[in-house]
Order: sequence, then C-alpha cells, then structure tokens
Amino acid sequence: MREITLDNQNIPIVYKPSLRVKRISLRLSPKEFAFILTHPPRATHRQLQRFLDQCGPWIKRQLEKVTDAPSLHPGAILSLYGEDFECIHDPLRRKPVLCQETKTLRLPLKVSQKDLHSLFKKVAHEKLLPLLYKAVEDLDQRVEKVSFRDSKTRWGSCSGRKTISLNWRLVFLPPEVGHYVCAHEAAHLLHMNHSKAFWEVLERICPTYQKHRKWLKAHGSAWMRF
Repeated sequence: MREITLDNQNIPIVYKPSLRVKRISLRLSPKEFAFILTHPPRATHRQLQRFLDQCGPWIKRQLEKVTDAPSLHPGAILSLYGEDFECIHDPLRRKPVLCQETKTLRLPLKVSQKDLHSLFKKVAHEKLLPLLYKAVEDLDQRVEKVSFRDSKTRWGSCSGRKTISLNWRLVFLPPEVGHYVCAHEAAHLLHMNHSKAFWEVLERICPTYQKHRKWLKAHGSAWMRF
C-alpha cells in the first residue's frame, strides 16, 4: 500500500496487479477507505503514476462524497431515522442507550463497538421491518427470513430462498432512502435481477426510487465507513 497527497490529504492507494485485466482502473473501496488501483502486471511505475495524475479531479470528487462521515464524539449530532440525537457522555451507564425524552445518545466513558452495533440493530428492527413487510405485502409475496448484517459493501440483498438481509446502517440515512432499499429487496422476490420488469415493479411500490437511488450512490459510501 502506498499513499498520494491531494489537497494536503494522504490517500491510501492499494496496488493490485491482475492477469485478468488489460487496462488500468481505479475505484474507491468504502470498506478499506482506500483507492484500489487494478492494473496488468507488466504496467510500469511511470504508467501507473501518469494514470493517477490524470485521475486527480475524479479522486477529489470521490473524497468530497465521504467527508461527512459520522462521528460519536460528545456534542456531535447523530441522526437516526430522521430523529436527531446529541451524543453525550454518561459515566453512570455501562452500555449506550437512546433517551427519547431528552433526544440524547448516552454513552459510557468506554463504549464497545459491539454494544453500539446492538443498539443500532435494535433501531433498525423497529424502523425498517414494518417498511419491508409492507412492501412484501403490497407485492403479494412472502419472505422466509429477515436479518440485519454488518456489511461494508451492500445495503441489502435477497436470495432465491426468499431471505432478505438489510444493512443496519440504513437507520443513519434519510427515512425515504431506507424505504427505497426495503422496496428494492422486496421487488427481488419477484425478479432476481435488474431487468426492466424489476424496475417496473419497484416503481409501483416506490415511485420516487430513482431520486433515492441517486442519493445513495452519492452519499452512501460515507455511512458505510461508520
């Protein structure tokens, strides 16, 4: 792994030679928060550097999309499914808790990632399950199992066995975007592809899906890093 500097920012670059590719390509990995440079093994350092130089404006645009990554420091405001909660330290707490009365996320002095995930998954269950089941019902379908996963690459998935997985980080996104993802996965119960028929079904239960799909592409990567 190497780094390049752009506008005083150190950007990790992971070089991945591959016999399967004939061209040099660059992508941003939300999971690793690094740029992945895939290239033929015979590509020279000079060729790779020239390619990176040409990608400067594109790299800058990608970084602008992830500058709003969430934070849980005291005083920070965290939006959970359209509701704002102020993060505060509460030394009397052993685990994080949401207080609806004061609209605060009360954090112990030492909080584990596991406890935070459990809390946010609980919110996901409460807010997203009704939306998903409503979409499934509207399509006259059934779902065998729903799970909430800690994925760093996908917002949702649907299997041929009629099981649906949702990313619990959806609770940080605008509610209408969460609704779109639920409708998207429900539509896969009818069409396990992204054919024209699939998009027609999705539009029937989520008429504004194109708007939310664009939002997710533009801003979703920042929340994947949470």
